[in-house]
Amino acid sequence: MLSWLSFFAVFLIAEAADWHYTGEHGTSDWPHEYPDCGLVRQSPIDFPKTEDMTYDSKLTQFQFTGFDDLSRYSLVLHNNGHTAVIKVTGGDLLVEGGGLPGRFKTAQFHFHWGHSDNEGSEHTFDGHSFPLELHIVNYNEKYGSLADAASKDLDGLAVLGFWYEVSHNNNDDIAPLIEQLSHVPTKGSSVPLTGFNLAQLLPIHNIQSKSHFFRYPGSLTTPPCFQSVVWTMFQQTIPISSQQLSMFRALHEDQELQSDHYLVDNFRPIQPLNGRVIYRNFEVKAVEETQATQTTNPKRDMKINVRMHLV
Repeated sequence: MLSWLSFFAVFLIAEAADWHYTGEHGTSDWPHEYPDCGLVRQSPIDFPKTEDMTYDSKLTQFQFTGFDDLSRYSLVLHNNGHTAVIKVTGGDLLVEGGGLPGRFKTAQFHFHWGHSDNEGSEHTFDGHSFPLELHIVNYNEKYGSLADAASKDLDGLAVLGFWYEVSHNNNDDIAPLIEQLSHVPTKGSSVPLTGFNLAQLLPIHNIQSKSHFFRYPGSLTTPPCFQSVVWTMFQQTIPISSQQLSMFRALHEDQELQSDHYLVDNFRPIQPLNGRVIYRNFEVKAVEETQATQTTNPKRDMKINVRMHLV
């Protein structure tokens, strides 16, 4: 419960405030209303081609503790008017390794999506957008709470990002979550997620090789835009069908179920790098050899087999 209360304490004002992605109080107004949104280490960014990133051998594999143990946590799905967020309460879920500066506790999961299958992700890869992006928000346990960690420079938060890609078939792993979206149609609505294993959200199935990911220093992608985030984006995409994506687009950003204010395009524009270096945890030569046996479709080339350790 402490992790969610801390999150609530930090972001209550920002969540309740009248900020939007377009129009009045849209993204172009954020720096005036939330000064950190105008600083130089902002997120999201466009990731360049892998050969233009810097290899870092210190970016080791991640370890996830508790994600596959339903007895350790309780989940609530909530529509806050800006996104669909999964609040985590109960026992500690831990993320460590991956070159992170410490051990991190998971506070929540949330999503960003567009009005069509052609866009929706916040981060892009070589100019290519994806229809959905998942963020797992974690705070450095050395600060004791998310409230303390969020205001720390560079190492307070660690956000893990995953891109989704359209598939012809439904993704059965996330089907239990998708089915519950209809129970949070309007801003402020919530529903417990019972029997849902958080490990199902992560691409840990079809385990064949180590995970490939990108790393850079950045910020929260929504107000107050604190620059305390160690960002990790995983290269392997997660499948989702157009039908499943449509369930996200049926959500409303206000409290009126009959309104036409649908919750779509909740992604911030790409922010300048301003000299930041983007790292990868794999050598390009090894990836090229792997991809030589796969399709040459540039979208499918994003799919690299992944290994994550669940302990």
